[in-house]
Amino acid sequence: MKTKNLIWTMALSFLMAVPVVNGQINKIQNAKDKITSGNSGKKDKTDEPKTETKNMDENNNTGETKNAAALDPGKGYFYTGFKSNDFKNEVNIGDDLYVRMELGKTMIEIAQEKGLGVTSWAYGYVTVYIDGNKSFTTKPYSFASNISKVWTYINLPLNVGPDFMKQIESDQSMLETEQDIWVFQQLFQEKGLVRLYTESAMASMASGGNHTVKVEFGLSDSDSKKEPDFVAAVGEVKITVDAAGAANLAENGPKNLRPLSEDKKGKFVPSSQSFTIGNGELTVNLELPQAPKYYNMKWCKASSCDYDHGDINFYLSMDNEPLAAWTTTLWEADYESNKSFSFVILPKNDQGINFTEGSFNNSKLFKSTNPVVYNMFDLIYSGKLTPGTHKLKIKAYSQETVPYEASYEFADSYFSQWPAIAEIVIDIVVTEQGRATTINSSEAKKLNHAGGEWATVDSQLKNGNTGNPQIELIDVATTSQWKVVTNSLGAILYRTCKADVIYKCEKGCRLFKNVEIKEDYSGGETYGTPYFNERIDMYFELNSVHVPVPESKIK
Repeated sequence: MKTKNLIWTMALSFLMAVPVVNGQINKIQNAKDKITSGNSGKKDKTDEPKTETKNMDENNNTGETKNAAALDPGKGYFYTGFKSNDFKNEVNIGDDLYVRMELGKTMIEIAQEKGLGVTSWAYGYVTVYIDGNKSFTTKPYSFASNISKVWTYINLPLNVGPDFMKQIESDQSMLETEQDIWVFQQLFQEKGLVRLYTESAMASMASGGNHTVKVEFGLSDSDSKKEPDFVAAVGEVKITVDAAGAANLAENGPKNLRPLSEDKKGKFVPSSQSFTIGNGELTVNLELPQAPKYYNMKWCKASSCDYDHGDINFYLSMDNEPLAAWTTTLWEADYESNKSFSFVILPKNDQGINFTEGSFNNSKLFKSTNPVVYNMFDLIYSGKLTPGTHKLKIKAYSQETVPYEASYEFADSYFSQWPAIAEIVIDIVVTEQGRATTINSSEAKKLNHAGGEWATVDSQLKNGNTGNPQIELIDVATTSQWKVVTNSLGAILYRTCKADVIYKCEKGCRLFKNVEIKEDYSGGETYGTPYFNERIDMYFELNSVHVPVPESKIK
């Protein structure tokens, strides 16, 4: 337990900056690099001059060694085991893969020879090419003088297996030097070298064939540059691909890209694989071979996801256009043991749509509102779902597959990135008769107007300004009495009431319930013109307060 805690403490520290690690390893600065062949071993720290054999890197305070005769400056050497001395010209796509960039001189010395005005700090870049095509260049790594004036080579991790952490936990001596810790801290960066490489390899090579990977290590004198000023070392390796290697690559790569085996995939079971609008109710069951917790544990991004609750995400699209997306938090038995869930996609009619207690709003997979039902009625009532056959895609996926740095976007391309726990495509058949049947059975109706002074308020609001030129007010009806608001001295400030609003936008007609109306106090027991005290906007989430309605029923 002490070892494990120490490792994670080190990980958090090393993410800040490589130079911080000096104090952590000053007692082992003369540990020899395992890359050397035949003559590796401990060497006492002395002041004796270096011999002409040059087995030690000059000015290398880390104590790491190399065989100068075997490793040429400016070249990269690939190996498949951490700190191995077994360099390879050809590897399998699933092999662990590291490359040692042999610089020959320190980063500062090389930069100065290239005419860069650097004295202490250097900025390193790693560029990877696959089959001659540039895959990526990392953001510049910042190297302080205790590295840039010391290191005459750098070890870069490219593809690292998931058992690497277990090896470190069982043998902490693997992290003997700054170079070792440099490799280690790369594994925890969201946009780090390991992730960039494995993502590129999966996209470009996993389908088969033989490939060539070229890696360049370059330097510049500023962290504001996106590309290095020059390349200090280059290496190439041949990559062979087979099915087993491609599977290993996926396991080594970012968790969000790891595929789910067929026997662990769930399935959506609809009441009808081809459903005609106006012909009864469409429901779907989600059947899972494992409880939801299993999937979050599989793709867990944190050090632990072993909780009694967790999130599962859902996404639905119609003809590849987003329809609804939500996250549901499941607790205890529903999270840890329940494997079957269900929800309504489209009920027979919209009865109960104005209340969260509506039967179709009852499911463990969302909170009080079924976003699918509201959006389906919106498409049908507006006529956006035209006659013909449409494709409704349903997808469930683990929140853990979404990287921390991913920017949320309500677009099909965003949701398609993440591996599915379960997914299905259902045919939705629309006919004019079916649409008419659905509209005619709607409980939507015209607003109920109060008389007297309220008729004037309703009229002023309907002819007022919503602040949105894309909104057309169809009707407004106040639903409550005025509530007068005063300050701490009892002076009147304004008064408010509630109103129901029906508006039309490019997406169709909606009923917006309980909108706050305000009149500012003018003095002398009079008030100004009533206005909406909250935004009337077509982008509100559809629910029992913001309800789609058929235009023919409310005019």
